[in-house]
Amino acid sequence: PYRSGRGLTWIKSKCTLRQEFVIGGQLPSDKTGRGLRSLLVGYHGGGKLNYAGRVGTGFSGKVAADLKKKLDSLKTTKSPFSAAVPKGKGLVWVKPELVGEVEFRSWTSDHIIRHASFQGLREDKPAEDVVQEKPKQADGKTKSGAKASSGRTETKTSAGTAKTSVKLSHPDKLLWPDEKVSKQDLLDHYALVWPRIESFVVNRPLSLVRAPDGIHGQRFFQKHASPGMSDKIARMNNPTDGEEILFIRDFDGLAALVQYGVVEVHIWGSTVDELEKPDQIIFDLDPDEGIGVEAVRAAALDIRAKLNDLSLPTLVKTSGGKGYHVLVPLKPSAEWDEVKDFAHDFARALEQAAPDRYTATLSKKARTGKIFVDYLRNGRGATTVAPYSSRAKKGATVSMPVTWPEIEKGLPPNAFPLGDATTLKQLKKADPWADFFKLGKPLKRA
Repeated sequence: PYRSGRGLTWIKSKCTLRQEFVIGGQLPSDKTGRGLRSLLVGYHGGGKLNYAGRVGTGFSGKVAADLKKKLDSLKTTKSPFSAAVPKGKGLVWVKPELVGEVEFRSWTSDHIIRHASFQGLREDKPAEDVVQEKPKQADGKTKSGAKASSGRTETKTSAGTAKTSVKLSHPDKLLWPDEKVSKQDLLDHYALVWPRIESFVVNRPLSLVRAPDGIHGQRFFQKHASPGMSDKIARMNNPTDGEEILFIRDFDGLAALVQYGVVEVHIWGSTVDELEKPDQIIFDLDPDEGIGVEAVRAAALDIRAKLNDLSLPTLVKTSGGKGYHVLVPLKPSAEWDEVKDFAHDFARALEQAAPDRYTATLSKKARTGKIFVDYLRNGRGATTVAPYSSRAKKGATVSMPVTWPEIEKGLPPNAFPLGDATTLKQLKKADPWADFFKLGKPLKRA
C-alpha cells in the first residue's frame, strides 16, 4: 500500500547518462591552482556544432591543468557553436578538436545537459563523429531454447579450466542478440583463454565498455568505479594525480566484469606497479570507409618491415573490426612521453613516405581515402582493447593474437567470432604471444 513521506519502503536511485562531447570553450577559474572553472561542450547534428551546456565538475588539479594547457593551444576568436551561448567572465573559445567523456543526469527540453561531470578526454575519438546519443530499447529476448533466469544463479561448468566464485545473474541474457551470444558464453570464452589473457589484463589499469542491456542498448565507456561494482574489481588512486584507477587481480575480477555487462576490456600499456613505464607500443590501423582489407593488411606488413629495420620485435593481432594492431613489446624503461613521441614520429614518417596511403592525423577529413596510423593509444591514460577481448560489434568478434604468416596468407581482421568453430580451432594452436614479454627491448632513441 502507498504510504506518504519517506521510509524504508522507498529507495532513492539516481540515474545517470554518459556520452562524448566536443569541447568548444572554457571558462578559466579565478581560484589559484584550479585552472578551469568549466567547459562549454556540444555535439554535431544537422551539419553544425550544437551547444549542449557547461561541465563544471570532475576535474582533479592535475587533470584540469593538463586540460587547460591543451585548450590554450587551441584558442580562437570565434565561437564554434551554431547559436549564441550564455557568456561568462573570461570566456575563451577553442577550436572544436578535443573530445571529452561526460557523465550527466539528464537532458532538458531544449537539449542542455544537467549536473554534468567531466570523466576524461577521448583522444581516440574524432570530434566530427560526436553526435547526440539516443539509447535504443533492449529487445529483451533470450537465447533460443534457453530458460530465462531470475535472481542470482551459479555459473555453469566453464568450457575452460579457469574457475570463479562470481555468480552470474541472468547468465542467458543475450549481450549480442543477433548472434545469440549470452553473458555465460562470454564468461566461457574468458575461461578458455585465461592462461593466455591473464598477463595482459591482471594488474593493469582498465577502461571498460559496458552494455548491460546488450550491444544494441546503451553503452558506457567507464574508467572509474560506480555504485554496485563488485569488490573483485580493484581500485587504487593514481599517485601522480589522485585519479581513481580500476584493475583486476585474478579470474574472479574478469568474471566480475562479465557480470557487470562489460563487452570490451581496454588496457593501459603499463602495469599498476610500473604506471609510468609502458611495456608495449601499439599501432592501431584504422582504415577510412572504402579501404579494402588487402590495403590494411599490406600496411600491417609494411609497419612490421620498418620496425624490423629498427631492430624492434613485432607481434600482431586482429582488431575484431576493420584493422589490425601491430605491437612492440618493451622492457619497461622509457616513460610515457618518450614512448608516445616515438610512436608519433614513426607514424609521421609513414605518412611522409606514403602520403597517399597513410595519415597520422585523427580527423576524419585527414583520413579520407587513407589508413590512420593511430599512435594515440600510447599516451598516458590512453587504452586499447585487450588481446582476446570481445568487441561490441556485429559478429561478436574477438581481438585475436595471430602469427605474421597468417596475416600474409590473408587472415581478415574480423575472422574470429566469439565461440565460433573457427575461433576454437585457432585457440588449439600454439599461443603466438607466449613470449611477448620475453621479447621486450628497452626503447632507445637514436
